[in-house]
Amino acid sequence: MLRINLPKKEINTFYAFSEEVPSEEYCRGLACYVARNLKPEIWKKAVSQNTRTYCLGKCYSSPSSSSYDEKPIIQNKSRESILLKYMIKENSNIKDYLALGGFKSMEYALTSMSQKEIIDEVDKSFLRGRGGAGFPTGKKWLSVFNQKEKERYLIVNADEGDPGAFSDRFLMEYSPHLVIEGSIISAYAIGAKKIYFYIRREYPKSIFRIKNAILEIKHYFEGKLKLPDILVEVGKGSYVSGEETAMINAIMGRRPEPMQRPPFPTERGLFGKPTVVNNVETISNIPYIVENGGKKYYELGFSKSRGTKLISLNSLFNEPGLYEVEFGITLDDIVYKIGGGLKKGKLTGVLIGAPFSGVVKPDELNTRLGYEELKEINASLGHGNIIAFNDETKIGDLLHEILLFSSYESCGKCTPCRVGTKRLEEIFSKGYVSLNELDEVNDIVYALRKSSLCGLGTGTGETVNTFLLKYRDEVIK
Repeated sequence: MLRINLPKKEINTFYAFSEEVPSEEYCRGLACYVARNLKPEIWKKAVSQNTRTYCLGKCYSSPSSSSYDEKPIIQNKSRESILLKYMIKENSNIKDYLALGGFKSMEYALTSMSQKEIIDEVDKSFLRGRGGAGFPTGKKWLSVFNQKEKERYLIVNADEGDPGAFSDRFLMEYSPHLVIEGSIISAYAIGAKKIYFYIRREYPKSIFRIKNAILEIKHYFEGKLKLPDILVEVGKGSYVSGEETAMINAIMGRRPEPMQRPPFPTERGLFGKPTVVNNVETISNIPYIVENGGKKYYELGFSKSRGTKLISLNSLFNEPGLYEVEFGITLDDIVYKIGGGLKKGKLTGVLIGAPFSGVVKPDELNTRLGYEELKEINASLGHGNIIAFNDETKIGDLLHEILLFSSYESCGKCTPCRVGTKRLEEIFSKGYVSLNELDEVNDIVYALRKSSLCGLGTGTGETVNTFLLKYRDEVIK
């Protein structure tokens, strides 16, 4: 199946930054919104920026701009580090990675393991997708492996667009060789001879680091190992492009709109062929699993959430930054022992996996970090991005800011999302919903949850529903 190239104008109208990019960008993301009083002048510029920039991946120093950056705290808080142990040098090269034992897993996998053996180890580990859905990685790989069609693809989803998330950014900037090693093992396991990295435009250094590491790896292993082709596609400013079927459309030269499922990408994905889409953090766990075995990986974590998880804490924490934790830690320990509590104000809630993963109230912080455990309190893990907010932000205003984001980023393909997100934004623009508007809100929420094509629509519905349940007195008047 050939790449489909529509007229450039038809493609470009979809994206926020299809051709021109401002010389200076100011982030309008949710982490910047809740911390707006820390740097009010920067937030004012973000609000006045004509074409909005949603999340620059600098949430640890929010409100943020494209011209200013600082290094976040990067620390391991798990019994054993799987990922952050490779983040020791900002501009590491292939020699640095080899000195840490890099590529041993890849060489062993490609020369001494069968495809099925690798998949079995990943299945034993119970590694689940770290991008939000939490689907078992081994089962996804096996679905592609069992397809009759022999032409397969691997897509590494590096379109980390959720406000408050920056774990994938720093994996690519500090440990690009780890990410690529994981992707090469993954491609071999499923029988893919071509890998696509889809990286968001807001991460220019990540794009550079991945491209440079690809060249280093190709040169180092030339004549030693047969490696798949690795290509890099750069996004142009669209939250929806992070959804796997929309991303497939983007790579194929189409408007990146979500597609109906089934068929699933594992059956009919990129160029109509079986495709695995895994995010950066998921892929980065693979070298450890190959080297130590799935059972060893399974020993970390608890319940149905195994291994470690990168969490990103926003700038309202006293200790904002990137941490590796073990599944099973309580949210209270994350907020107060790791994050050190808030710099100012009283904690009124925490958004995990923002903006469409529900909200956690302070009295729910005894919940343990895990996929099912968060679901029990009407929340979810998402990317592990944790945005704390204080009493300077009214609950109704926070919900309205989320709705501004969803209505702005809606691709418009399905009616419930195109119409529903806009109408909800209008209703909550005053910071609350009146009793006589409540039936309309509930009808819209039901339609969004039941009939939207992708997570932006369903997530908006779930989020509004959660706010109505947990903060009823603050948002209904």
